[in-house]
Amino acid sequence: MPVNTNSNHIKAKAQSTNVYPFFGDVSCGLFGISDDFVESYLSLDQKFMKNKESTFFVRASGDSMSPDIKNNDILVVDRSRSLFSGAIVAFYLNGTPMCKEILELENCTYLKSFNSSFKTILISSDDEFVIFGIVVGIVRDPYDN
Repeated sequence: MPVNTNSNHIKAKAQSTNVYPFFGDVSCGLFGISDDFVESYLSLDQKFMKNKESTFFVRASGDSMSPDIKNNDILVVDRSRSLFSGAIVAFYLNGTPMCKEILELENCTYLKSFNSSFKTILISSDDEFVIFGIVVGIVRDPYDN
């Protein structure tokens, strides 16, 4: 069966330009997408930007957070979210911008990479450590190398 790659027939039914059709879950099989399959409409602003004034984007660089966060991924960061152990955070450490998982264990703060090739960092009182915010979303171009 030929696959229709022309999605122009899907009409933008929402009034806002920031609301997009949400078709629900998809299997990895083939099927035709049309208006009949629209489950609801999804606003990426509402999903990822709970507080627009405190939300910003950064680009991931390197592979220390691989496989979950890849080189060139766009990270959605929210400064208004409360910090918790296990959060993925964007921060400066001694003048270098980074992204790691923050862990609070036995009155110590650790910064952990997802890639086991990178050592966990123990924050000391001598470090300049400034948290920008918590990563609340990841945007990835699947064709970006």
